Amino acid sequence: MAARRTGLAALALGLAIAAAAQLTAPLAAPPLYDGVVVTQPYVYVNPPAGQPGGARGASAHLPVTGRSPLVALATPEQPPQAQIVAGDGTLVLPPSATALDASITPLDPTVDATVTGAARVLGNIYRITLVDQAGAAATAPAAGLVTVVLRAPEDVAGAQIGQVVDGTWHPLKSESMFGAASVAVVTGFGDFAVIVAGSTSASPAASGAALSSFPASAAVGTPSAPVVTGPPAGGTGSGDATGSDGFPSGQLLGALAFLLLLAFIGIGSVVRLRRGTKPPR
Repeated sequence: MAARRTGLAALALGLAIAAAAQLTAPLAAPPLYDGVVVTQPYVYVNPPAGQPGGARGASAHLPVTGRSPLVALATPEQPPQAQIVAGDGTLVLPPSATALDASITPLDPTVDATVTGAARVLGNIYRITLVDQAGAAATAPAAGLVTVVLRAPEDVAGAQIGQVVDGTWHPLKSESMFGAASVAVVTGFGDFAVIVAGSTSASPAASGAALSSFPASAAVGTPSAPVVTGPPAGGTGSGDATGSDGFPSGQLLGALAFLLLLAFIGIGSVVRLRRGTKPPR
């Protein structure tokens, strides 16, 4: 009975620590500890000297039965350089829609200079389209939380996802993710890229960046107000051990809770084994 109580107490303590970690620094999803992800080099449409080329897109043909289907489309790199995610029923389609064609097409950012608005493009531009069988474009209400995820060739301060609207680069409200990836909620589709707004000075050969873009008809939707997503001066990035309030981050607390839980379970197991080997009285 004592060993059982020890094991239950260890489990309860571990759960309490995990709950405290989540309350202190909430995570949108449970962390996954599944080895080390090897990041492939960024693949360009028009590669700078010494960089790999041959960027690829992705496409899917999805049936529509009453409401829009789940869309989870990504380019084949590891991790993907461009992704579009729309939950089941989150897109607005014409009533006559019977199918949805989703596509992601990488584009060379140096081929056109018709887009206004100073912006440095990091890597490729990606044209994302979602249309029904007749070619009518889908839209996404803000409440649908349809997201675009783009990866840049490097982690640059102030980088965020931009969209071409009416012939101009518009920064979208973005959040940093793993590595040099950013995520933004979108309400329309067209041409997207990771950009640094107000900057055109970097050499494309040095960073894979270029001032560019595409005709105004390439994009639809209403972007959010510009937001710079890099960490504040003197602050920490999303992978640091402490948050902005000085407390350990949710990832670190979660890892500590997991290790402590394993330790207590191990102690309980040892106690049970030791008690089980004693001769009966």
